[in-house]
Amino acid sequence: MSTRDNDPLHAAIDARLASLVANRATPPAWAGPWRRLGPESSDDERLAVYRAIRSSGSLPEDAGLYLVSWQVDALASRHAEQALHHLDDQLEALERAHGLDEGEAWEPGEAPPEYAAALRRYHDAWDAIFAEKLEQYGEADMARLFREDPEEFRRRSEAGRLYFHEPRRPGSEVPAWLDELVEAVAGCLTADGPMGPLGFRYGEEEGFWELVVYPTPVELLGGAHDGAVVAPGFTLDLAGLRAAFDRVDDFGWNALGLHDTDGPHVWVEGEYRGREVWLRVLAQAPEDEDPGMKLDVQGSRPG
Repeated sequence: MSTRDNDPLHAAIDARLASLVANRATPPAWAGPWRRLGPESSDDERLAVYRAIRSSGSLPEDAGLYLVSWQVDALASRHAEQALHHLDDQLEALERAHGLDEGEAWEPGEAPPEYAAALRRYHDAWDAIFAEKLEQYGEADMARLFREDPEEFRRRSEAGRLYFHEPRRPGSEVPAWLDELVEAVAGCLTADGPMGPLGFRYGEEEGFWELVVYPTPVELLGGAHDGAVVAPGFTLDLAGLRAAFDRVDDFGWNALGLHDTDGPHVWVEGEYRGREVWLRVLAQAPEDEDPGMKLDVQGSRPG
């Protein structure tokens, strides 16, 4: 399991759950608690909602496993930050001793033996924490599968991940590396409420790529604002966005969007996967963008 803070993506999960709700005449019982989740929600609160979604039968079995285990992964990662601090220090000391610069990594098979051994100890300790967290939160069957058949656990987890994070369509004209960058942007984005899939537009001229990413609008159904199209709110992890690039030449924030057809946006200019890229993440979608999801406002009212 990964210890990354943003693994996997809130935005993609919320987009898939939003589509489940929007496609039902009557919202499922978990819709209200799920919509009330936000950046201020605790990991325990989010886990309780995800377990309710899994128990409702709204998801395929593997998707339910992934949804719950991913949230337990987040809880385990927070615990590991303190519990495995000594191993982190040991790995960093070995990196410095062998002249590895910050942010660099050895190629597979090239790490010194003592570093590889320390890294194995770290991974084993992290896996133990994850399994213990699964048991702590009442997921004994999942913990048993993780311990006794880790390959099957990974297979099912990957199948569940693909339910939320659909792979790039075969034959798509969008380059694979550009799809990866859009997904990296999604990983830095946390929606304040229901949000559809991210939209993007791109172009290339003489080896220089422009990419614009934005949240697709949401169309409201029912109530006094029936038919209204609104822009979903979100927060953006700026440090994570910079870290996605191999090199950053320019980075900034246009807060007002005055004299700029893009409106308010963050931009990053640099190198990504060997390509020169100018990325802009817009606060709102372009005016001609169709809604990415429909939201039943009457059904979303707390009971």
